[in-house]
Amino acid sequence: MKYKYLGLLVFIVILAVIAVPVSNYFVKLKIEKALHNLPEHIDVNTKDIYVDVVSGTVEFKDVLISVLNKTTQEKSVKLNLKGVLIEDIDYIEFIFYNKVKIDELALDAPKVTYYKAGKQKKPTSAYKASETPQVSIKNVQITNGAAQVLSLQSDSLLFDIKSFKINLKDLQHHPDKKNRMPVTFHNFDIEADSIQLNVGEYDRLFINQAQLKDHASVLKTVQLKTKFSKKELSKHIKTERDHFNLNVDSIVIAEVDFGYKQDTIFYFTTNKSALHHLDFEIYRDKLVADDHSIKSLYGKMLRELNFDLNVKELQVLDGKIVYEERVHHSGVPGKIFFSDFNATMSNINNTYPEGDKTVVNITTRFMDEAPLKAYCDFDINNEYDRFLFKAELGSFHAEKMNQFLVPNLNVKFEGILHKTYFTIDATANHSSIDLKTDFDGLRVDVLRKHKHKKNKFLSAIANIFVKKTTEHGDSVFAEAKRHGIKRDKTKSVFNFLWLNVKEGLLHAKN
Repeated sequence: MKYKYLGLLVFIVILAVIAVPVSNYFVKLKIEKALHNLPEHIDVNTKDIYVDVVSGTVEFKDVLISVLNKTTQEKSVKLNLKGVLIEDIDYIEFIFYNKVKIDELALDAPKVTYYKAGKQKKPTSAYKASETPQVSIKNVQITNGAAQVLSLQSDSLLFDIKSFKINLKDLQHHPDKKNRMPVTFHNFDIEADSIQLNVGEYDRLFINQAQLKDHASVLKTVQLKTKFSKKELSKHIKTERDHFNLNVDSIVIAEVDFGYKQDTIFYFTTNKSALHHLDFEIYRDKLVADDHSIKSLYGKMLRELNFDLNVKELQVLDGKIVYEERVHHSGVPGKIFFSDFNATMSNINNTYPEGDKTVVNITTRFMDEAPLKAYCDFDINNEYDRFLFKAELGSFHAEKMNQFLVPNLNVKFEGILHKTYFTIDATANHSSIDLKTDFDGLRVDVLRKHKHKKNKFLSAIANIFVKKTTEHGDSVFAEAKRHGIKRDKTKSVFNFLWLNVKEGLLHAKN
C-alpha cells in the first residue's frame, strides 16, 4: 500500500515538473499571439519573453513599440524599453473574471518619442473607455526613462526630458467608468532632470530638476526665456510683444490635487506655493507696430480659463523685476525696476462664489530707492471687472522715473516726493484716483508727442496748477481726486495704473 501511494506521489511530481514548462510555453505562446493580433496601427516587437507561471512572473527583453495615427497612418509614438518585468500576476482573476491583478510592474530604461501633429479637432463627445480588462497594480516602478515630443511637420524639439524615474502606488484602470482619467493612482513620486518645453511660438521653459509628490513638489532652477535675442525677436514679430528672461531658484508647490470632474472639466488645486529668488527681466521694442488687440484684466483672464484653478496662496520671495522699453533707434531703453520684491497672493481662483475676492499684497523697493507697499483685490465674478489698488510710496526722487515716463506718458518730473499714498478704484473702462503726496521742488514738463521735446505752452500751464512744495500749505499733503479716467483697452493694466498716478500728481493741491 505504501508503494502505491509513493508511486502516486512520484507521478504527481513528474506531472508537475512536466506541467510547469509546458504551461510556461503555452502562456508565452498566448502572449506572442496576442502581440501579433494587436490593431494594425500598433506594432510590438520584443527580443525574448520569459514566463514563470509558478511565481506569476513575465519578463520582456528589448521591447520596441510603434504606434501610427489611425487616420493618417503617420508615426505617432515610438517606445523603446530595455526590459519589462511583471511579478505576481493573478491568473485566476484574468482567466475567469477578465481582471489583471499585478503586484509589481517595473519598466527599465523606457525611451519615449511622441510625434505631435498639427492642430486637430477637439473631441465633441464624452470620453468612452475602451473594451480593456480592469487593471490593478500595487506598485509601478519606472527607472532610467527619457522622453521627447517632436513636431511631425518640422521634426523640431517641442518637449524633452533627459532622465526621469517614477514610482506609483495602487494604480487602477476601470474601463467601465466614463471619465477623462480612466487611470488613477496614489502616492506618486516622480523625479526628472533637464526638462525643456516650448511655451508658445517664441518662448522656451527650462527646469533643471523636478521632484513631484502628492504632498509637495519642488522645481529647481526654472527658466523661461525667449528663443531669440532682443534684436532678433523684433525681426520675427509683426506687432510688439514682450521679450522674457525669467529665472527662479526654486518653485515649491504644496498639497497638489488635480484631475477631471463632470466628465470633461480639468481642475488643479494647491494649498500653498512659493517662488524663491525670482529674477524677471521684461523688454519691449516700441518701434515694432503696436498691438491693438484688447487686453483683458486679470479677473476676466481667470474667469475665462478653460479649466478650474484654485491656488489658495502663492508667494514670491526675494525677487527682482525689471521692465525695459525701447522707443528710439538710438539711446538706452527706458527702464523701471523693483528690487527686494515680496508678494503674497491669496485665492487665485476661478470657482469661488460671488462676494469672495482674490487679494494681492506686495512689499518692494522701487528704483532701488523708495520703499513701496501695494494692495490689490478683485472679484472674478464681477461683470465690470472692478478692482481696487492701493499703494504707499516712501521718499523718492521723481526724475528717476523720467526714463520711463518720457516715452510712455510724455511727461517729465523734477523734485522729491517725500511720501505718497493713492487709491485707485477702477473697472475695465474707467477709474478714479484719490492721491495724497508730500513733495518739494516739484516741476512738470509736458512733452510733444513722438518727438518728446518740451511743449513750453502746455508745460507752463501745467506748472501754474502744480505747486512746487507742500511746506507752506494748509496741510502737509497735497491731494487730488480725479474721476472718469478712461482706460486704453489696447494697453496693459500697468499702463492704466500709470495714467491714474500721472493724473493724480498733475492735479495734487493742498
